[in-house]
Amino acid sequence: MMFLFVSLFMFIFKWQRLIFILISLEFMMLSLFLKFSYVLGEMMFFYFMCFSVISSILGMVVMVGNMKFFGSDNCI
Repeated sequence: MMFLFVSLFMFIFKWQRLIFILISLEFMMLSLFLKFSYVLGEMMFFYFMCFSVISSILGMVVMVGNMKFFGSDNCI
C-alpha cells in the first residue's frame, strides 16, 4: 500500500518529467506485484510478471529514445 501511495503522489505532482512518470509507474507495478502474488495462481502470476518486465523495458527504451532524438527536454 505504501508503494501505491508514493507512486500516486509522484504521478500527480511530478508529471512534467518523463523519468518521474516512469518511476511512478514502476512503483505502481511493484504494488500490484506484491498484491497479486498472494491472490493469483501460478500461471497468471507468471503472465503478470512477464508483462511487468516487458513494460519496464519498453519504458527504458522510450526514455533513451527521447533523450537520443529530442535532447534533454523534460527527460531528466
